[in-house]
Amino acid sequence: MLKFTAIGDCCIDLYPQFNRQFLGGSAFNIALAAEKLKVQTSLISAVGTDAWGKKYRSSPVGTQLTQLKGKTSHVTITLDHHNSPSFSQWQLGVLKQFKLTPKHQKFLASQTAVHCTAIKPLKSLLKQFIKLPLPKVFKSADFDGNTPYTFNNAELTKYAPAFDLIAVSRSVNIKHKMILITMGKHGSQIITPLKTYFQPAIKTKAADTTGAGDVYLATFIIHYLKTKNIQKSMFLATQAAAQKITRLGASS
Repeated sequence: MLKFTAIGDCCIDLYPQFNRQFLGGSAFNIALAAEKLKVQTSLISAVGTDAWGKKYRSSPVGTQLTQLKGKTSHVTITLDHHNSPSFSQWQLGVLKQFKLTPKHQKFLASQTAVHCTAIKPLKSLLKQFIKLPLPKVFKSADFDGNTPYTFNNAELTKYAPAFDLIAVSRSVNIKHKMILITMGKHGSQIITPLKTYFQPAIKTKAADTTGAGDVYLATFIIHYLKTKNIQKSMFLATQAAAQKITRLGASS
C-alpha cells in the first residue's frame, strides 16, 4: 500500500468575518485530503495541550502528532470579494519548539512519499528534513507564493533541488525535475525537463478558496504515484480542488 506523510503545520484557521474556526494548516489539509483517497496517511507536526490540540489528535490523521505544552498554532484568515484568503497574525505556538527526532527519521524512511510545507516560519523544520537520508522516498514541497510567509526566489532555488516535485503559485525561472504551478481560475501547469502540461480550471462558484491548493497537491501526488500519468492526475486534482472551494473552511 502507498504510504504518504505530510510534515509541517497544524494551524487553526480563524475567520473573524464569520465568527468561525476550523482545523487547518497546509500539512494538515494535505494529509486529510490524502487520507480520503484511501492511502495510508500520516501527519508529522506539533499541537498544544489546549482543546484544539485534542481535536487535531482525534482527527483521522492525528496518530503521529507530537503534543507539546502550550498553545496550538493559529492564523487569521480574511476573505476578499472573490472569496480568496489573506493570512495574517500567525501565532506559531508550539510549532516554535517542534523538531524531528530519530524516531521520525526511521518512520519517514518507511514511507512511499513525504510532503513538506516550505514556508519561512518553519524554515528550521524544512532544513532539518532536507538533511535526512531518504533515497527511496518521493519527496515534494509546497513553496506557495501568495502569503507573507513565502520564501523568495533565491531561497526557493536553494531548497528546490532536494525535492522530486515542488509546488508554487507563481512563475519561477528554475530548472527542476517537476514543477507544479497552480494558477487559480487560470488552471495549473506541470513543467518537466521534457514537456509542459496544462490543465484548465473547472468553473465553480467559490465560497472559500482556502486550502484548494492543498487538496490539489494531495490528489495529484497520490494519483501520480499510482499511475505516473501526469495529465490524468492533474485532471483529478482539479476536480477535487473545484469541489473543495464550494465550502467555507479548508478542512470542512
